[in-house]
Amino acid sequence: MKFRPLNRHLLVFPVENEEPEQPSAILVPDDYVKVKTPYEVYEVLDVAFDCEKIRPANIGQHVAVNNSMVEEIKVHGGTYYLLLENYVYGIFIDAENKQWQN
Repeated sequence: MKFRPLNRHLLVFPVENEEPEQPSAILVPDDYVKVKTPYEVYEVLDVAFDCEKIRPANIGQHVAVNNSMVEEIKVHGGTYYLLLENYVYGIFIDAENKQWQN
């Protein structure tokens, strides 16, 4: 089943952090949870038809967003991440292409 975003929402997916985790020289408790940055990079998977700034041409591009604005929806055995388009801080542009895609 395909999920289609509506009402100026983007369907996004978190991009894995490519930095390898460094072993700590300090001992920490077993239940210690590393504090995540409030900002992450997501890949645009789909765009609602009424979005004004993020368009279907931006599908596949990476965007910088505030994690607290991403809604995680679990339905029909799938997990979907939705974000209103006005919560996108910016789009990462390929340095070789250097063209803004609208």
